Amino acid sequence: MPIYGYDCNDCGHQFEKLVRSSDAAPTCPSCESGDLKRQLSLIADPAKGGREGGAPACESGGSCAGCPCAVN
Repeated sequence: MPIYGYDCNDCGHQFEKLVRSSDAAPTCPSCESGDLKRQLSLIADPAKGGREGGAPACESGGSCAGCPCAVN
């Protein structure tokens, strides 16, 4: 069950939605429009062997805790 990001073409609201194959087409939670553009998503590379303390790896080689890459 993938999670897709959407942009509403009517009101500009951006949101994510868990999409199941049995579900109806998603609508904007803000204005209920069905005129949506699905966004390209990046897939996370799973860590091999885990990380000490459970912290994800940072592009700088350290932990993302307090790092600008952890801010969305």
